Amino acid sequence: MKQLDSVLVAALAIMFTVSVACIDSIAPGGGAATSSPTATASPEPKATGVAGSTTGTTVADTATVTPGPSGTATAQPSSSATPLPTMEPSLARLKYVLFDRFGRLWYCDPDFYPVARQDEQTLAEERFPEIEADVGTLEVILGHLGFAPGVQYSAAQQLAIYRDWKMLRALQLDPVSAGYHFNARFTRDESTGLLVEGTVALNGKVTVAAQAATDPPMCPICLARGTLIATPEGLIPVEVLRPGMTVWTKGADGLPERVVVLAVGSTPVPAKHEVVHLVLVDGRELRASPAHRLADGRLIGALGPGDAVDGSTVVSAALESYAGRATFDLLPGGPTGTYWADGVPLASTLVRQ
Repeated sequence: MKQLDSVLVAALAIMFTVSVACIDSIAPGGGAATSSPTATASPEPKATGVAGSTTGTTVADTATVTPGPSGTATAQPSSSATPLPTMEPSLARLKYVLFDRFGRLWYCDPDFYPVARQDEQTLAEERFPEIEADVGTLEVILGHLGFAPGVQYSAAQQLAIYRDWKMLRALQLDPVSAGYHFNARFTRDESTGLLVEGTVALNGKVTVAAQAATDPPMCPICLARGTLIATPEGLIPVEVLRPGMTVWTKGADGLPERVVVLAVGSTPVPAKHEVVHLVLVDGRELRASPAHRLADGRLIGALGPGDAVDGSTVVSAALESYAGRATFDLLPGGPTGTYWADGVPLASTLVRQ
């Protein structure tokens, strides 16, 4: 008991950041299996450092860790992008009024969440014809960046224009009397930010209703509700786990080791969030956000039919909608930070720093 208390006290002093990943799983087989998981020869996962900070909010009665932005995940590039409708130039100007006052929008960039797609410079070049077709918005962006209108733009200019174009489209303004309502996060340094609610009038006058310091946006990363985690007491849904409970992890020798949960985390996900439904030939199934990693470091979203996973083979790995409203994860003690979810060895998205 004294040992457990000491572990819990130590856990309180740990700072966590979250890497780009997230999981949803539905496990094969239920029941209260009390035996330890079968050890495999999978290599230990590689830790990735991600900028972020923690918050003490609660989701589904679970202490949460708010993930920060990251660009470390990579996956297969998207085959094509659906053209987006053009934006009213007047709205773009009003949004720039807010950015100039509070900082750039702090949001979940679709190029990196729920999974990083490919190099941002490449995406900028691919989507630039679409940006050029949005003539009014492009004119506003060029004026704000101080770029002269031209037939061709340098790679650096294209990237700057693309980033502002994405940011402008991400900020939602809702019409109200004589202006627009906004409620958004802004940042000037990607480490601290402001959550601001207010209105911006048609003449650019900003009225702030509420303003407070804020953590990074809670971009979707973690295990899905209902994912069954292997513990000495049996299979337990991830959202039920609490710090101090015990789970199985892979020890430094590759064998299952009983350890204490150091932290649990959760984050809300949008209604359109998608997860990968991973099916293995031996019957194991896992539903996970594309950027969550296996214990060997590979991204769930990068897997395809025929790939080897934990002594088995992938039958299919297809995206499907997820309506669980939040995703969850845990950080087990021990040297590897891994655990078994629905029978599949995974790496935690919560890391010690």
